[in-house]
Amino acid sequence: MKKNIMLFAVMVLVMSACAAPAVADQNQTEVDLSQAEGVDDLAESTELVSGESEVSDPAAAEGYGPGEETHQATIAALSNTELSTSELEGIAFMREEEKLARDVYIQLADLWNMNIFANISRSEDTHMEAVKTLIDLFEFEDPVQDNGVGVFTNPVLQDLHDELMASGSMSLADALLVGGAIEEIDILDLQKYLDQTSNSAVIEVYENLLRGSINHLNSFVRNYERQTGETYQPQFLSQEEFQEFLSLSSASNSAERRGMKVSLNGKGQARQ
Repeated sequence: MKKNIMLFAVMVLVMSACAAPAVADQNQTEVDLSQAEGVDDLAESTELVSGESEVSDPAAAEGYGPGEETHQATIAALSNTELSTSELEGIAFMREEEKLARDVYIQLADLWNMNIFANISRSEDTHMEAVKTLIDLFEFEDPVQDNGVGVFTNPVLQDLHDELMASGSMSLADALLVGGAIEEIDILDLQKYLDQTSNSAVIEVYENLLRGSINHLNSFVRNYERQTGETYQPQFLSQEEFQEFLSLSSASNSAERRGMKVSLNGKGQARQ
């Protein structure tokens, strides 16, 4: 099944980053292939395309992201430690990983004309700028440079982008699965990098990105289930982690509508 092959390829690419010569080559999320959930084949029909559903909650579509809370002055004030080489590599990697999410969603929005991709691509652009704030603060080279949509400095992310686009172009259902996969990978990487830093500025940015990714995942899950009538199965997260994050997203969105702010309870614990 082509879809299953793609998902296994994604996991191999994620794991192989530690062997690639790119920046952050030691910090890619490791995923145990034996723990991967299978994904059933889905019928490719025009009904999936014409039956587009909107994201019912705009906050979930946009994600929290850093937004106005992470101005450069605020981040600079929070910066209280020097960063290690691995921390700097992690920032560089997350800059391009957020770009990967944005670029894939931009292209899938054009392909499938579905609002969820356009909405979340704008949020990912905000996420990219938040990580750029850290790059400017610590004064090291931006790996994004002038790269256009679909172009990456890190060869592992380039290959991952190409695999995801090939799968997301097959059907709308596949495209929504790609969105879910991207957000699950993002969550795992952010948890891992949170565990590797004690710098308050980095933690502030990563935790905001994590909130956004959790909300984005929730949106893709809901839209996938509406479009297909199938239950979304986590592709990289464990079932327990998946359910916990969806519950957190629902609670956060409800609190946001009431004018409250719900924060994550400490750093995430990535699987090593």
